[in-house]
Amino acid sequence: MYLIFLFVCGFLLVRVSLSLIINLLIDASIVDKNYRGETVPAALGLVFPLVLPFLFLFYYGLKFFSVPIEINSGEFFAFLFFTTGFGLLGLADDFLKNNHEKGFRQHLTMLWQGKLTSGGLKALFGLLFSLIFAVGVWLSTGQRWWLLFPHTLVGALAPNIVNLFDLRPGRAIKVFLLGLVILLLSSYLSKGVNPMLYLSAPVLGGVLAYFPLDLKGRGMLGDTGANFLGGVFGGLVILEGSILLWIILLIFVVLQIIAEKISFTKLIEKYSFLKFFDDLGRD
Repeated sequence: MYLIFLFVCGFLLVRVSLSLIINLLIDASIVDKNYRGETVPAALGLVFPLVLPFLFLFYYGLKFFSVPIEINSGEFFAFLFFTTGFGLLGLADDFLKNNHEKGFRQHLTMLWQGKLTSGGLKALFGLLFSLIFAVGVWLSTGQRWWLLFPHTLVGALAPNIVNLFDLRPGRAIKVFLLGLVILLLSSYLSKGVNPMLYLSAPVLGGVLAYFPLDLKGRGMLGDTGANFLGGVFGGLVILEGSILLWIILLIFVVLQIIAEKISFTKLIEKYSFLKFFDDLGRD
């Protein structure tokens, strides 16, 4: 019952907020050209960090009304800090965009040379936020200390991986939804209805409300949205704590290495089944 309620709230609140955010971005001239050369609102993913954290807090607040909510307070607030923090980093990247260098390695090279790009800022503080989140989970659950390393890596890489796919309408959302559905099915089959499903419900509803607009190229997710959703996915993987952590970490590392060598768009266009999935639903 509460799962459905949180899903519907996420859907409706994002759907209603989208028109307000669109007008805000247009009035502030925060627009950009999409891959077809059309001028559309940029950083439209701002709707996610503005709306969804309140639903996370609402879910947590149910425990004060005698609703049996089984979630560790330390894990919850670490998750809230982590996801919101990455949303703010994405917002900074969208507004301070000065990335002449492309790629994760190039940003780190510029940082080493004493020049801070917006991408370098995101990488630096993203690693810090990931470490803080990993420490928070460790202190709250008493897990083995060495899990700090894979947790930090997953947390730091997840937002960047989602962002790497945000080059065509709907692509990043499709990748996010595919990963989230696999994660949720695995969690449900192994643990039944659990806190991770409750945290995911408003996100899933909100993303589905936003998806048609992104798929038609009428708005750009931006680093704000991509980072927040990547943070949500990475955070949920860490909270799940199953063998999927290692599988997803391996996938993230492989994708990051590939991204340094070749364009994902060229790779997708090379294989018909990937191109079919990528083009599905797009104008």
